[in-house]
Amino acid sequence: MTMENAAIKLELLERLASIRDENMIRQIMDLLKKSFPEAMEEDEDFTDEEVAELDAQRADRISGKVKFISEEESIRMIRTGRKA
Repeated sequence: MTMENAAIKLELLERLASIRDENMIRQIMDLLKKSFPEAMEEDEDFTDEEVAELDAQRADRISGKVKFISEEESIRMIRTGRKA
């Protein structure tokens, strides 16, 4: 992100923060949702399948079936070109 983009974002945030008219805030939100639907999607709950997958991954981790590597060890492996 360039400094120009950062400055524009900051100015937008400041202007949005100064708006007191609830109707105008809702209009801006509607405009953003229509213009950028992917970016404005609300977080959705996990599906049953996703929860089952996460539970399976957790069980593998707890049982020792899957070994996690610390950040320090990962960096050391990258620097030495070593695989897990």
